[in-house]
Amino acid sequence: MISRILPDPIKYDGSQIAPLWAYSMGIKGDSIVCFHGPMDVTFENMKDLEDEKAGKTIKGDDLLHIIVERFDSPASMRLSYHMQRLLIICIKDVLEKHGIKTTRNGDDLFIDDRKLNVSIASAGVSSEKIHCGINITTRGTPEDVKTAALLDFGIDDWKPLAQEISETFLHEIEDIEGDITKTKCL
Repeated sequence: MISRILPDPIKYDGSQIAPLWAYSMGIKGDSIVCFHGPMDVTFENMKDLEDEKAGKTIKGDDLLHIIVERFDSPASMRLSYHMQRLLIICIKDVLEKHGIKTTRNGDDLFIDDRKLNVSIASAGVSSEKIHCGINITTRGTPEDVKTAALLDFGIDDWKPLAQEISETFLHEIEDIEGDITKTKCL
């Protein structure tokens, strides 16, 4: 799996969850790509039907965005959600190493009763995709949602955190792959 940190801001509008987005950035194959920038998910790119039906807005002025794409044949929505939960657990572990205590409810991380992230998983014909956005600031987040942000805890440089999250996730994936290759089938 290829890991990349893109230094320039990119606005996340939901289109990045489309298949082969990383390929359009010159990254070919299974990947975890991190960048930062604002978020404003358009309704045509919204994947969560409940959010769409409720007319919810998914936005913020600056987030650490993590996009995972893994190619499987056939791709699996179930596997996509399993990988998403693994990514969230990796993020939780990394944050705790930095002294930031979070609680997890599914794919959401909370600090006290304030939401730190948004996340979605989906699958296409050839790949599973995950997006996780971690608030760097609470500015621009929906007013009806209590939010937390990395800046609240003194993290103002997102790149080292992104690198650590990527390495932790990659280690878990490689460890799983190693276990698969050494295990006899039933």
